[in-house]
Amino acid sequence: MKGKGTLAILLLVAVVIFFVYFLKTEKKAPVEEQVSRFNRTRAELTSVNLEQVGRAVQEWMAEHEGRVPESLREMQGSRSYGLSLTDGWGRNIRYQKLSETEFELRSAGQDGQFDTEDDVVRSY
Repeated sequence: MKGKGTLAILLLVAVVIFFVYFLKTEKKAPVEEQVSRFNRTRAELTSVNLEQVGRAVQEWMAEHEGRVPESLREMQGSRSYGLSLTDGWGRNIRYQKLSETEFELRSAGQDGQFDTEDDVVRSY
């Protein structure tokens, strides 16, 4: 019984030392760093998707006397562009017609909520 108690105390001390070490080094744990890199990659993919959708909408506008489509569905109905209409997190890209010649594409970003500071936005 005495040996089990000593072993439990040694394990507890080892866990405390482990956590103190990571707190003092102020270095992200390997998993946190990978998650951070993965989210940066998702944001980059989102930017690429928004640019591709933006170019496709501009091509559509050129074929329709410069008029902005009411929705992305209207645009897709006339021709298949083979676009990804989702962001890097797998959520739908929001399209908003701003005027007869301007539009906006928006990703909700990492938090998944629109109109927050992490949104990825392209206005044309």
